[in-house]
Amino acid sequence: MSIYRKWYCTCTGKPIELGSKELLEDEPLEPTCELCGATPSSDPKKTIIYREIEDWDD
Repeated sequence: MSIYRKWYCTCTGKPIELGSKELLEDEPLEPTCELCGATPSSDPKKTIIYREIEDWDD
């Protein structure tokens, strides 16, 4: 069993699932809100949330 996180931004009032943009090859990918630009490490409005998902396939 594996556990992973799905990240969401609530800047619109509803949770929107975040995707990762590849900025530079050397930097790790981080989920980024396409609307407000918030990331888990830079979230001044505290709109980023996550849910832990259990994967029972492995």
